[in-house]
Amino acid sequence: MNHVLVAPSPTDTDAAALVRLRSFTLRLTVQSAELDELGHVNNVVYLGWIEQVARAHADAVGAGFSSMSALGVVAVVRKHSLHYHRSALLGDEVEIQTCIVEGGGLKAVRRNRITNAVTGELLVDGQTEWVWVNPETGRPKRPPEALLAKFGYLKPGE
Repeated sequence: MNHVLVAPSPTDTDAAALVRLRSFTLRLTVQSAELDELGHVNNVVYLGWIEQVARAHADAVGAGFSSMSALGVVAVVRKHSLHYHRSALLGDEVEIQTCIVEGGGLKAVRRNRITNAVTGELLVDGQTEWVWVNPETGRPKRPPEALLAKFGYLKPGE
């Protein structure tokens, strides 16, 4: 897969930059292993891309799995909702966009869009609800301020 990561700098401090920390885009090229019998991207692959962009987003702001675990909290999916509009085909360049539209509490909601990177056509959209849990107990746990700051919900030191 070709990946092009597009993200704001996590060191930006103005309010707009903090909001930009909540968004992330991943670009890739459709591979043959991602196709189904009809010759288009299998619906499960879109779901995988949505999880992949969320993980890449977390990594880009310094909040990957190991960082979250060290803080005593990780995000797990509670619910996915997807609407398929058009199919992606072999060799298509696609952009997977995610934006945290709700966060700061026990859950975070990401709005997701997958588009054809060349034509801009909407392929898939939807949202994912994530909940914060203690990685040892699996019980809900509020994320620490240090983690919320990485996603632009607090300025560091607030």
